[in-house]
Amino acid sequence: MKKEITLTTSNQKKSPKRILIFNWRDTKHVWAGGAEVYVHEVAKQWVKEGKEVILFCGNDKHNRKHDNVDGVWIIRRGGHYTVYFWAFLYYFYSLGRWCDIIVESENGCPFFTHVYSNKPVFLLIYHVHQEVFRKHLSFPLSHIAMGIEKYLMPLVYRGGRVITISESTKKDLVDLGLSETENIEIVNPGVHLSEYTILPETLNPTFVYVGRLKHYKNIDVAIHAFAKVVQKYPHALFTIAGDGEEGENLKLLTKELGLSNSVVFLGKINEYQKAILLAKAWMALQPSSVEGWGITVIEANASGTPVIAANVPGLKDSVKNNITGMLVEPKNVDALADAMIYLIEHEEKRKQFAKEARKWSQQFSWTHAAKAFLNSIEGRMAL
Repeated sequence: MKKEITLTTSNQKKSPKRILIFNWRDTKHVWAGGAEVYVHEVAKQWVKEGKEVILFCGNDKHNRKHDNVDGVWIIRRGGHYTVYFWAFLYYFYSLGRWCDIIVESENGCPFFTHVYSNKPVFLLIYHVHQEVFRKHLSFPLSHIAMGIEKYLMPLVYRGGRVITISESTKKDLVDLGLSETENIEIVNPGVHLSEYTILPETLNPTFVYVGRLKHYKNIDVAIHAFAKVVQKYPHALFTIAGDGEEGENLKLLTKELGLSNSVVFLGKINEYQKAILLAKAWMALQPSSVEGWGITVIEANASGTPVIAANVPGLKDSVKNNITGMLVEPKNVDALADAMIYLIEHEEKRKQFAKEARKWSQQFSWTHAAKAFLNSIEGRMAL
């Protein structure tokens, strides 16, 4: 028997009791990523603080329409694009009367809740998508998406309350004209620090990538770089954990480069497996062109593992260059390979990075992130 969600009305103003979150997906979605983790972990902490939270998101048709995960009520309706239409209908007929505030998580396309809601709206945005749209969407969809983000969103959301996850993204949002500096607050993502521990490194050099297998993540660049490493260190191993649209293409590339015995694809793994994998690796790789922050960077750091990452907004915030890891030119195979080889050959430097990485990671917890987010909400509502 399906359990229904009971909606009641709240008059609370400055300390919201009932929080409605709009997000493209949830953590059970087949293509869930860092944005879904951020939203769920923060919402879960709010529930522990006595808040009532409903997350409205799309459905991949593999999950129930109504669910409760870690105390967070989840409503799944609509698909890739129709979720925005269903969000409006649910808000108009029921959720609008229930909630005190709205947290709108923007993943490329906004829900435009500012247009139809008179409740306080807090826009949560992880990174600017202009380059992603330009390079990975076909015409005319690419131009439509770029136009919405560059022209329509600033028109609708400018002057509103914005939460983002890194200093780099804040700067990009200001440059885009989406909001003013004083209206944007930064709440870094957290990690579950207690789940990560220090373990001895593997005997031979081991590299790891954890995350979604998407084109803009540039995992092909990491594979090409690893091919150069193997020429010098034939017993090195590169483990790739995660799934996504590029999975088959990356496996084919690995075969073409003769790396089938040196590159391992694990697919999607659980949290325990991830912690072990990160802890034993010599280094983690994050070659992505676009990141709002880099949760897996901090997870690796919490395991005492330094990260080699592309020097792009978001990653240059989560990786302290030459302190917790190294930043290299984006999509530069030789630069990435050189950094990998350098840290193989300089054990003391690698160990120093590992020590500083572990120390750096201790600043980031989901409890802290949720409190900082809620403090930002309450601070804005008190104005």
